[in-house]
Amino acid sequence: MGRCGLYCAACRIYRAERDDPAWRAEIAAHFKCKPEEVRCRGCGALTPDCWGYNCQFLICQREKGLESCYQCREYHQRTCARYEAFAQRYLEEDGVDVRAGLDMVASGHGGEWLQQMIRRYTCPYCRKPLAVGETTCHHCHRPLPAPAPEEAPAQESIPSNAPIEMGGSES
Repeated sequence: MGRCGLYCAACRIYRAERDDPAWRAEIAAHFKCKPEEVRCRGCGALTPDCWGYNCQFLICQREKGLESCYQCREYHQRTCARYEAFAQRYLEEDGVDVRAGLDMVASGHGGEWLQQMIRRYTCPYCRKPLAVGETTCHHCHRPLPAPAPEEAPAQESIPSNAPIEMGGSES
């Protein structure tokens, strides 16, 4: 999981680096950089050469000594304008409620959140991983059904010490 609530394995940068050199080149052309610069290991394994290393959320977390936005007072008070705009944009443009994801992790439901994301971002036809916002699978090129609304957290308890992927996995 990204420290901001995004599912790293569905990030376009993360997927393009692993899945499709042509897509990676398109992203590089869009951002006016070299294709080799379009790379990221996820928030949990960032190095200075990763795409997200200078992410404003990560810089803020480093300055505050935090590991995730949900640990911040401003997140809970909804006074972080940057986060609120980010969360609203993902909700409106991609139907992704990043705040709900972080809240699930904070309340001990991180394993359940991870399973929801895996289901949501796996092609129903070829079973390969998808990126946020895709309407056609970039692997099998089949049109994708509209995603179901994000599920509410279940009431069953997941241990708070259950391992949670904070990015950096090679999915």
